[in-house]
Amino acid sequence: MNNIFGLIIAYKYIILFPLAFFEGPIISIIAGFLVSAGFMNLLIVYFIIVFADIFGDAMFYSIGYSGKDIINKHGHYLGITKEKMEKANSFFNENHRKAIILSKLVHGIGATGLIAAGSLKIPYWKFFKTCIFISLIQVAFFLTIGIFFGGAYVHISKYLNYYAAIISILAIILVIFIFYKRANIDKFNKEKIKKIKDYE
Repeated sequence: MNNIFGLIIAYKYIILFPLAFFEGPIISIIAGFLVSAGFMNLLIVYFIIVFADIFGDAMFYSIGYSGKDIINKHGHYLGITKEKMEKANSFFNENHRKAIILSKLVHGIGATGLIAAGSLKIPYWKFFKTCIFISLIQVAFFLTIGIFFGGAYVHISKYLNYYAAIISILAIILVIFIFYKRANIDKFNKEKIKKIKDYE
């Protein structure tokens, strides 16, 4: 996680696209956090992540559209099995729009569902319209979470700094008070010893 923060802070928008392509939701939250801290511009971040998300959808659709041979040969690298594809195809045949939405929102379906959309030759424009609609909402949602927690963190840090300052002042006062009391006790003891000696 620290490495991702470091990469985004160092390379900003250049690194944001490839990171969002692989891990859209978590990158959106991190980017939202950095937006709230003033490191990045909200609109630029929003459109880069949306574009990365749609680019990924188009890539998976193209893989499915290209044919079963590619899926059967290389699908296991993406966790796509024949069983998953059969289930996805069955689901898409029933309601392709609902299936695309679930593929976008449910992590477990993800790439398999989008590839199934391509393999069933669902018209790309229908596929694209649904995907871009979900991407616009989804990215905005995760960015908002990041911005909210980023703002909360700033406020909490601010109050923590106040509390830290107050505690430090109280600690200093306490130390001064202890030294003052000890000095008085030592003075009192010396006077007492002196009186005893004088009495003797």
